[in-house]
Amino acid sequence: MSATPSSSRPAAPGAGGPGMPVPVKVAVGVLAALAVLLLLNAVFTALVFDDVVDRFAAARPGSPRSEALQRVQVNLLQAAVFGSLGALAAWALAGRRGWARLTGLAVAVGLGVITLVGALVAGLAVSSLLVVVLCAAAVTSLLAPATAAWAPAGARGGRGA
Repeated sequence: MSATPSSSRPAAPGAGGPGMPVPVKVAVGVLAALAVLLLLNAVFTALVFDDVVDRFAAARPGSPRSEALQRVQVNLLQAAVFGSLGALAAWALAGRRGWARLTGLAVAVGLGVITLVGALVAGLAVSSLLVVVLCAAAVTSLLAPATAAWAPAGARGGRGA
């Protein structure tokens, strides 16, 4: 058996091998990082849901508890939806599926705008700044020509060439 790898076999499309352009690797990594952060946020919020609602209500003494409950529920749903879609987009983009690029763009732009508006209204937190920077990196990488060539949107059967 030879110690050199066989060049007759192409790398698996989702393996992130030498064929994957750098902007695609960045986009997959950033979307995966956003997904992990958001899904962890959703899980931890769900685990201590009542405590989060109580603390939010205590921070705004003039507001009813129902308003705090609604805001925490919206935050939890937002984290779960954007996190799940980000994870799906990262996985599918590595597999050269054209729709994943558009899904990733929708996730990054949507989450970035929501986070930026929320930060401007409620005050800028370090976590909000991190999310906005990650969203900007994802959008930049997903709009790169190399990413468009990697996962063409019009590919039949959901796979690129």
